[in-house]
Amino acid sequence: MAKSTEKVVISAILLLGAALRIFNYWDFSLSNDELSALARLNFSSFSDLIHQGVKIDGHPAAAQVILYYTTKFFGNSVAVVRFPFVLAGIAAVFYMFRLGKQWISASAGLLSAAVFATLSFPILYSRIARPYALGMLFTLMAAYYFIRIVKNEHEGKHYFLLALSLALCGYSHYFSALTAAVIAISGTFLLTGKTLKYYILALSLGFILYVPYIPIFLHQLSLGGVGQWLGPPSNGWLLEHIEYVFNNSKLVLASVLSLGVLGYALFNPKKTFVNQGLPLILFAAPFLVGFGYSKWVNPVMQHSTLLFSFPFLLVFIFSGWGDSKPLLTKISIGLISLIICASTIIEKKFYSTNHFGVFKEIAQHMVKWHGESGGNSILIGDFNYPFYLHYYTDRLAPMQLDLYRTTDEKSLAKLKSIVSNSEKETLIYGWSTVNQSPEVEEIIRMKFPDVIERATYFNSGAVQFRVGTPSIFREIFEFEKTEKWNFNPDAIESDSIGSKWINISSNNPYGPTLTTNVSALYNDSIREVIVLIECSGLENGTKLQMVYEQVNEEGGYAWESDEFDKQYEPGGPLWGVFHYQLKEPKTDQDILKIYPWLPEGQEVKIRRVSVRFR
Repeated sequence: MAKSTEKVVISAILLLGAALRIFNYWDFSLSNDELSALARLNFSSFSDLIHQGVKIDGHPAAAQVILYYTTKFFGNSVAVVRFPFVLAGIAAVFYMFRLGKQWISASAGLLSAAVFATLSFPILYSRIARPYALGMLFTLMAAYYFIRIVKNEHEGKHYFLLALSLALCGYSHYFSALTAAVIAISGTFLLTGKTLKYYILALSLGFILYVPYIPIFLHQLSLGGVGQWLGPPSNGWLLEHIEYVFNNSKLVLASVLSLGVLGYALFNPKKTFVNQGLPLILFAAPFLVGFGYSKWVNPVMQHSTLLFSFPFLLVFIFSGWGDSKPLLTKISIGLISLIICASTIIEKKFYSTNHFGVFKEIAQHMVKWHGESGGNSILIGDFNYPFYLHYYTDRLAPMQLDLYRTTDEKSLAKLKSIVSNSEKETLIYGWSTVNQSPEVEEIIRMKFPDVIERATYFNSGAVQFRVGTPSIFREIFEFEKTEKWNFNPDAIESDSIGSKWINISSNNPYGPTLTTNVSALYNDSIREVIVLIECSGLENGTKLQMVYEQVNEEGGYAWESDEFDKQYEPGGPLWGVFHYQLKEPKTDQDILKIYPWLPEGQEVKIRRVSVRFR
């Protein structure tokens, strides 16, 4: 392929890749992780930034340092915050081309760059202010200078730029660092003599450049990671990942693989370890390390963690292409770009899909609804940090929430007190990127049962409630034994005006028990169970629990309990509301049991137990 033609084609690919990354990048909501990074920038010195804004996080420093200086000089608008990462994503497309060309051929580089420029996977992580675009760029740079050395180009600048790129991988993302380590180690097996000596000197320089960060790295390593909410990968995870990176589209995957096979069929290339085996190893090794670590130590595997080794898969796929058929190469680039663009924009609806929990839209709803109520609303939120919401509300209409988290200790109790004591007409509840407690909306519905409007987004939402009469509880304990209700009659007490209660204690630990057939509920499309319990004489720290069991002749197969203490604080309301998700029955004779239980602690007087199915 002529140099002039090559320049025109790569320029067109870069223009397309830039357009796909730049389009509306400032308009969609900042994610939880982006806002977390912005919340850790308010420091007066670089040292404070590193020790108080980076060290406490689980990511290396590069992205945070870039954000620190960018926002310091240009403000913290979304366009400013994301701009450096969008540029890194565009530059990564260019280095994808350079890597493929240097490794295999200009045709392989152009095809790899065209696919890399248009797939939603690299586009997504080029449009957010997180470490991925940086790690992606620096990994490609490291691989490019590495393969130049392996291919016997021994200029001193290549060794220096390799060392710098490897260090920058370590400062960007730990999976980028892992990929860089695999690249570095590979070279020690491929190079010999004087070249190997210079190579080891380059690796040593890269390590020296990284040495100042090692204490921070060791501290971050001790923090654990995302295993607390991320489960271990399934045995078929790699296949799922391959489908994901190719837009979860059979057409895209088949098109890319067909082009790869076509290259081998038409060009019949000489097969070598460096050209075919090495790129496959560089793709597979980070996966194997991450997969094993996730299985047996701490789960860390996500699709994003293999972003840095993904380019090597493209190099492997197009490793059969040569440059002797330039017209075919240009046609192939045009077709594959068109197919993947159509998939990304139309099939995947990339630009109209929320890829992360949103905050911008939640803020807009809360501000709008609060204004419509004339400020006569309770404002409840579930956000990891108030700043995440206020980043947007402060730009729209400054507002303070009555409660920012319902998942902290005693927050449900605080919510219950706010709801019970309120004289306002409406309650607005917004949330994003948190593990919600199902009891939140049940507590709200005890006084605000009517939903005026609900907006639902990916892992986020907002609801406007109105005061009204709560829904009727159908199954009510009347202090009498029935087919459904069972209890210890000796535990019943009453006062002079006829009020009744049932005492439960560690010696008599079970309260009124509702027993009903699970299949009958399930066949009536019942999926949720809501229980209201009212007590008296409670003490802080009560061990009272609400228990749900599903059992059959073979024994119990589902058991859950909720602590009443999470919803109680001294001086607060003495009622609690609990939510249970009905499990699919295993037989027609399965039984659901619902009862309060006091395994230990002070005696509790139960005045009311009511159950509603939904």
